[in-house]
Amino acid sequence: MRFNSAEEYYETLGFLAKSDGSTSLVWENNENQGAWGSEGRIHCHHSINRFPAPLSRKFTAGNGTSILNRINCNEFIQHIVNFHSFNMGHVQNITNIRITVPNQYLVDFDRGFNL
Repeated sequence: MRFNSAEEYYETLGFLAKSDGSTSLVWENNENQGAWGSEGRIHCHHSINRFPAPLSRKFTAGNGTSILNRINCNEFIQHIVNFHSFNMGHVQNITNIRITVPNQYLVDFDRGFNL
């Protein structure tokens, strides 16, 4: 996952912090199906007009059911779980996540949260 600025990074965190069912963080155990290993992915469940640019740049096809798009991002998922208090799944604790955001980026975080 690539970000053009810290502002873009924190906007993306705000978007992912929503617990509105639009996204979920998952580890797909692909090694059970003959692949090299597990994949950390963001699943996009709803058709939303606007995703933060770093996410929409990384879209891959969904699975034909409730997942419209997937984003492959092992390191990014590990990072936001370890350093920004994200949970696996679709329910996030906004208070715990927001505490990890530097004050100068709270406006960017809130912008992403309100997308």
